[in-house]
Amino acid sequence: MRLFDIFKRKEQKPADIEESFEEFSARLIDNFQRHDYLGKAAIAGDKARAAKDSGDFNAAWGFYQEMKEHYLQHAIRERFTPAQTLAIDSSVSQPLADILRLEGKHHDALVHIIYWVACDPRPSKVQQQKLRAYFNRCKFTGVTMSDVESLVLVSRVRPDFIRIRDTIGGWRSSS
Repeated sequence: MRLFDIFKRKEQKPADIEESFEEFSARLIDNFQRHDYLGKAAIAGDKARAAKDSGDFNAAWGFYQEMKEHYLQHAIRERFTPAQTLAIDSSVSQPLADILRLEGKHHDALVHIIYWVACDPRPSKVQQQKLRAYFNRCKFTGVTMSDVESLVLVSRVRPDFIRIRDTIGGWRSSS
């Protein structure tokens, strides 16, 4: 090899065309359908909303759990960071909290709302309003909104649904 041989174009070997365009397309579509987790999550979400609207909260809950599973599969496939994974996972907590609210399970609903807010590094006004509304429904004695906000701040560093649930459970039993 001489000094300037690196600038010469290398001969391209012809690609082996073993499958037809139709076979390639079919394989590509099949692969996409098996791994289209966002599409599957959207379908589960639609089914969940329809079940909730018809008053079938158990079915809605199941479809929302299915939606979470598809979101997590998408996060794994796309190699999301932990923060991105928490964000997509916690996005389902708000509609889950709404189902719990409709069932009168206000303490459990608050757990989901706190998790949802804590997983967002910049909570919106809507999230802050929902946080206050869900807290007020719990009618805690001895627990203030500033306690809830402190829990959100602590949880924002490392969101942990179980820790949030246990904290709310402690507040509930002391009220």
